[in-house]
Amino acid sequence: MLQKRLQAWEHYEQTPAPLGRRGDLGTLQNLSRFKFQELKPFVPAPDTALPPAIQQSLQESLVNERSGLIVQHNSSVVYIHLNDELKAQGVILTDLETAVREYPELVQEHFMTKCVPATASKYTALHAAFWTGGFFLYVPSGVEIEAPILAQVWVDSSASAIFSHSLVIAESQSSTRFVQEFTSSVEAEHPSLVSDVVEVIAKREAMVEFSNLQDLDQHTWLITNKNATHENDASVTFVMADLGAQLNLNSIGAGLQGNGCAAELVGVFFTDHNQRYAINTLSDHVGVSTNAETMIKGVLTDESRVEFDGMIRIHKDAQQTASFLAAHGLLLSKKARGEFIPGLEIAANDVSASHGATTGQIDEEQLFYLMVRGIARPEAERIIVQGFFEPVLQRIPLENLRIRLRRSIISRMSGESATEADTWVDAQERWEIEGVDEGAIYLDDSTRPQSDDIELSEY
Repeated sequence: MLQKRLQAWEHYEQTPAPLGRRGDLGTLQNLSRFKFQELKPFVPAPDTALPPAIQQSLQESLVNERSGLIVQHNSSVVYIHLNDELKAQGVILTDLETAVREYPELVQEHFMTKCVPATASKYTALHAAFWTGGFFLYVPSGVEIEAPILAQVWVDSSASAIFSHSLVIAESQSSTRFVQEFTSSVEAEHPSLVSDVVEVIAKREAMVEFSNLQDLDQHTWLITNKNATHENDASVTFVMADLGAQLNLNSIGAGLQGNGCAAELVGVFFTDHNQRYAINTLSDHVGVSTNAETMIKGVLTDESRVEFDGMIRIHKDAQQTASFLAAHGLLLSKKARGEFIPGLEIAANDVSASHGATTGQIDEEQLFYLMVRGIARPEAERIIVQGFFEPVLQRIPLENLRIRLRRSIISRMSGESATEADTWVDAQERWEIEGVDEGAIYLDDSTRPQSDDIELSEY
């Protein structure tokens, strides 16, 4: 491992920082000017009980019933728990540093080799050189983990670099659900950095569902690389929810090497202030009869910037491939900017591949439709945003994550903290709750009831 770190550091120093393409929104250029040398590469957690903020976060986590829990505070894993029943079946949940010592053959085979190579980019090399803490999950053949395993990363150290690494190995005919949360509370002039790498190894007929929510504060920058390798008939689902971080460089991939394997990526984001996001996705079809679907939706407000670059790559012998890619951005501000660019590279002739992307402002006719029913413009915008997100949210299998995202979206748009889970529905039914009658859809009073009493009618 020491040799791997040294080689990665050498690659980092020799590789120039990526600057993006001419005419883009400048996210990579901003990242290249980040003062990495001013960061502390290792920040140990205090040898005390979990801070109250972390305990509160665990109480409000995305998972109510869980099979295991692992918590990383800054650079160190401070808590690990796994159900005894799963331990008896051979499931391993531990920090990555322990896995290096106790399960070296598994780590050496899979750690930053084929899934996310250490030399894939300058920033993956930096991660390979400095990773600390991290999560290791091993699921033996035939073991099915129904309740999710929760991993939390909590950052509260200023001017620090946190290198969290997740390695999930699912043996043949196994299944698991892994949920990861990133939260930070950093108050300083110089921001902190979170460098995250996720590697999912899905063996023959294995099923893995990996959900990630990052709600980092505006003093934290994020670089994340997630990828999965698939053997025959394996299936991996990535669910990504990005709400925080000042700058977010997000790369997500699916390596469909095995025949008959499938991949799914569902992504949601909401940016405000002057946040900058660069999101890159890749469905890499190598095997025969593979299937992949990518659907990403997001809203941009204030002066935020989002660059999306998605690619479907079908290799020469990857016949009978089916792949779909869609990305849509909704701009709520005249100063927000979004670039959504999908792409296709097809070298086989028996495939079904389609892609599409849209970006634009809210339709004024939709706003007018709601406003003439007595709904104020800010709430009308919120209802439209809810309808924009809902098709993607319905595809998120974790109910608590859907509720959390709905609350966060409402809070971002209204500026108030939403505490009721059904606020999302109430907003869409406001005209019924407040008793607006059917005559409200007309611009004159010719069809309004003569009585002063409001008559309710079904919509």
